[in-house]
Amino acid sequence: MNVSRGLLDGMDTTALNTALSEAICLGLAVDAANAQLSLDLEVLTLPAEGPVPEDYRVRLTFTGVGRVAASLRIQEWDDLAPTVLPLQLDGLDKAIRSFGGGRLHGWEFIDVDDSGWVHWSELLSFDTQIDTHVSAHVLEFSQEEGIDPRELDVRVWFDDITIHDPNGIEIPLAQFIEGGVRWWKAHDAGDPRTMRAGIVPQL
Repeated sequence: MNVSRGLLDGMDTTALNTALSEAICLGLAVDAANAQLSLDLEVLTLPAEGPVPEDYRVRLTFTGVGRVAASLRIQEWDDLAPTVLPLQLDGLDKAIRSFGGGRLHGWEFIDVDDSGWVHWSELLSFDTQIDTHVSAHVLEFSQEEGIDPRELDVRVWFDDITIHDPNGIEIPLAQFIEGGVRWWKAHDAGDPRTMRAGIVPQL
């Protein structure tokens, strides 16, 4: 793939990260043969005009995937250190689903720095090399919900991204970003259409 033509090439990913914030993680699929990884999310979005959508689900397909790493661990309140749980790439979807629809907490997911990775890269359940090329971008997200003492961190090295709605229709990246940014602006302004339990205004 010519990464210089990628949708993310040269983009300030701040707005894209905003559009992904607090999305519900529904599942994941890996197509190692084609170096692709798909992430199913229920996102927070508002249209420029018209009613609020009834279905918020999207599929993000990351292409040119070169590497996937994850850390699934458990730490009770009285444990001195976490215990790393066994996990392989082909079990990552099941692990994500076991959190019952956890949100993507935080404000940064695409092209994050290595501060989080440095911490949990020493606690890896797996680190799978899919391709030998140097990927242009990185995705990092975690799952941690309620009183469950488990935590899952995932990092994906990739080149580009496409987004589709539940009917398989591609959503232009700019349109996807605008919908998410619009939702957060409305939420921070107190728009009742955006009230969700546990979601605080963006700082």
